[in-house]
Amino acid sequence: MKKILLFPLAIAALLLTGAGCVSLNSAGGHPTGADGGLFKTTSKGDEWAQKAAIPSTTAEKKSMSGVNITTITQDPEDPNTLYVGTTDSGMYYSYDGGESWAQPTQLSRGRIPAVAVHPKQKCTIYVAIENKLLKSDDCSRTWNVVYLDSRVDKQTVAVAVDAMNPQTVWIANNSGDVLRSGDDGVSWASVKSFGNPVVRLALHNGDPRRVYVATKSAGVWRSDDGGATWTDLSQKYTEFSGGTDFFDIALGVSDPNTIVLATKYGLIRSVDAGNTWQGIDLLTPPGTALIYSVAMDPKDVHNLYYGTSTTFYRSPNGGVNWVPKKLPGSRTATVLAVDRNNSSVLYLGVTRFSK
Repeated sequence: MKKILLFPLAIAALLLTGAGCVSLNSAGGHPTGADGGLFKTTSKGDEWAQKAAIPSTTAEKKSMSGVNITTITQDPEDPNTLYVGTTDSGMYYSYDGGESWAQPTQLSRGRIPAVAVHPKQKCTIYVAIENKLLKSDDCSRTWNVVYLDSRVDKQTVAVAVDAMNPQTVWIANNSGDVLRSGDDGVSWASVKSFGNPVVRLALHNGDPRRVYVATKSAGVWRSDDGGATWTDLSQKYTEFSGGTDFFDIALGVSDPNTIVLATKYGLIRSVDAGNTWQGIDLLTPPGTALIYSVAMDPKDVHNLYYGTSTTFYRSPNGGVNWVPKKLPGSRTATVLAVDRNNSSVLYLGVTRFSK
């Protein structure tokens, strides 16, 4: 199925705003204007370009440079198609690697903590918002509610689609409930309640029957049988003080059994799907710097990246050495994603936290 483009070729002549390069050296640098939204690098973080342009047919300048980013999703089939969720400004999508952005009318406001794309049908998209899960089958033109929680305070926070059996869709909420659909979201069954807010839900890249659920403060759990039984992995890393206070997770693609967690302790890693764990040596002592985002290169798990409130770090050798760079602006690095096809390309989503 071909992607249906919403903008004609003449869009190149329209006004684009919000993009600019930032060269990062030891002294760092800042972009001009608003420093929110999405940044992109083609040099593994040496230089960043703010990607916030929204095409306009009028003289009005539009940009998403002021938004706070909660999630970045790359289309499994088309690496140039990106989806970003925001804290209160809805969802944006790009069909050209972030050079320009558009926004569905139905998703122009509200918090979007998670987006998932069908692995074989790229016009099928799932979006978590409020106490619902929305689905589009026509490349974001129209949206339908496929899950609705009667408890309005229970926010849907995570969604994942089984790559081998795309009819299977997983969701989780901020109450700790995990649900599964086996028919593309038509009907749902309760899988487990963890009694602690779920932050992330992810499927093993080699075997989607292996499911990981990361809670806010009750550790990371794993199921090896599609949700029938669960193992509390945090019992295996209790030696790391603050390890159960979770911020982010990165799952290996080239080596699906490699997992890296960003916790209050720092970074901890497993190379056997969570059975054993080791701490990763950082340039800062454990527990002294909050790590909000972590990412691994899909082609090489030794290319490791993480972000704090001020600094972007990269390691070419799994954490033996680190290269620190000042972030391109004053906001916190809340989301990191490495391009699936080009290891030099990364996407950075930033957020300004209220004081």
